[in-house]
Amino acid sequence: MRIDIEDLRVAYSGRTVVAGARLIAAEGEITGLVGPNGSGKSTLLRTVYRHVKPSAGRVLLAGQDIGRMAPAESARHVAALPQERGADFELTVREVVVMGRTPYKRAFAGEDAGDRDIVARALADVGMADQAGRRFTALSGGERQRVLLARAFAQDPDVLVLDEPTNHLDVRHQVELLALLRAQRRTTLVSLHDLNAAAAVCDRLHVLHAGSVIASGPPREVLTPDLMAEAFGVRAAVVDHPLTGDPLIAFDHRTPAGADNSAVPSGSPAH
Repeated sequence: MRIDIEDLRVAYSGRTVVAGARLIAAEGEITGLVGPNGSGKSTLLRTVYRHVKPSAGRVLLAGQDIGRMAPAESARHVAALPQERGADFELTVREVVVMGRTPYKRAFAGEDAGDRDIVARALADVGMADQAGRRFTALSGGERQRVLLARAFAQDPDVLVLDEPTNHLDVRHQVELLALLRAQRRTTLVSLHDLNAAAAVCDRLHVLHAGSVIASGPPREVLTPDLMAEAFGVRAAVVDHPLTGDPLIAFDHRTPAGADNSAVPSGSPAH
């Protein structure tokens, strides 16, 4: 399913957080939101999974205004992994993942064979099948992150909305998660702080700055030295990754952002 975000505006206490954003997440593609802290990425994602109601504009899911859908209907189409993880669940790992099946169940209905298969597959996908009986509260931050992602997978959605899904994960599990997202080929809207991860996994990027989308397109077209200077206030070079050929951003960690924000030409070494 395709997502279209049209002229979206969100304001809190009179302060505009998202200012007329327009963007798309094409069917079957991974679409990334990148930008500095406070640029509006999380707020925009919250409008897609209906945690926040926009002040203006709308979110369309396959041409339908998601705000007009019944909550259970939108939950069957869209699953979210927000940054705010909620309370510590006094449940087992498996019980947390089973919660993803809620949009498909009538009140007090139990699991069926289909639910059990979906839950087992979701746990296996995130590498937590052997931890199904553990208490969620006993897990590390990275393990909890993978369980909550499994819950989103168990929801069997058409669209995944993921807000910083690699937070708390070590390098191996970051790589595995991003590879899993690519293999699934669901329509995915994801915010990422790691620009090199975004360049590697995303088909399309939208760059947010001060609540507005200032650049959109394939990573190679969007992630330029000029963009690094404008949006992030850093000096960087963009080269080809020696292993994958993806754009690789090399940041200048020696020059303070305020001292010299001039761009380095693409392909040139950072000084």
